[in-house]
Amino acid sequence: MHEPMVTEFATTDPEQAHALIAEAYRDNRLRVRGTVENYHFEHKRCDLGDVHFDFMHNTLTTDIVVQPLGRLVLLRVLGGVLEIEDVTGDRRMLPGDVVAGPHPGHGYRTGMHGVRLQVTGIDLPLLTGTDPAQDGGVVERLQYEPVSPEKARRWCRTVDYLTEMFSEPGVENGPLVLGAAGRLLAAVALDTFTGGAAETCPRDSRDALPEVVRRGIAFLEANPDIDLGVADIARACRVSVRALQLAFRRHLDTTPMAYLRRVRLDRVRADLLDADPGAGATVTRIAAKWGFVDGSRFSAYYRETFGEAPSHTLRNR
Repeated sequence: MHEPMVTEFATTDPEQAHALIAEAYRDNRLRVRGTVENYHFEHKRCDLGDVHFDFMHNTLTTDIVVQPLGRLVLLRVLGGVLEIEDVTGDRRMLPGDVVAGPHPGHGYRTGMHGVRLQVTGIDLPLLTGTDPAQDGGVVERLQYEPVSPEKARRWCRTVDYLTEMFSEPGVENGPLVLGAAGRLLAAVALDTFTGGAAETCPRDSRDALPEVVRRGIAFLEANPDIDLGVADIARACRVSVRALQLAFRRHLDTTPMAYLRRVRLDRVRADLLDADPGAGATVTRIAAKWGFVDGSRFSAYYRETFGEAPSHTLRNR
């Protein structure tokens, strides 16, 4: 692990994008479908040596054949559609999915369709210690389907926390901080992406719900921090907007957007309970973090849901 190195790159030239992917990941063959004049590729990286945090945006449909990465790559789809074909099978990921990327030891093909990705790379020795003989054990235990909403939330919070900490300009991080951060990320990655199959879908009372509703719930609970409309939720559930709305109304007696509002209200309440008013935390700032910009409407929703004003929750934490 070393001090953070932050880089940003953007291009409208597919050849330059090919070169960047080769440098940041592995050698590849890249082909863009559509009008090249409309192509835009963006890549940002915070590199810590054994770990890197990336953001990638690719506007057009792009096919890429990539050599084996040799490291664990973990993905959060923020927009668009991502397809991966490798030895684990053919997978299609949609916005909100948090998933292990391609098998570390094999080449793969990926199709990007207007995709925005949060990419976290971890070198295998960080997961296994210094004994390379253990690498295969970790790789064999990886699960390649989207993880449960609970695990997705914890993973996203961990990555967001570390990305923000190491991207802050002018802050020096010593070897103790870097080492602890690497161990934390490795531990959360192992817990998140090597679970059993039973942990990859919602449980308990949700088992009786139709697939479209269960997928909608999982998507909304994993992604309350993304700017979503009902069409985005419908795409994630692979149904029409009308079918989604009818399913939520019939089985939950609510709408998808009302369900999302409740999820965000729960996040606001959790943040208010954790906040320190003496350190400058305010209801307005916390509410805005979760998309509530109309103070009066937010207060009414909050009071109706929790039976008290948000300011009371903050004062009596």
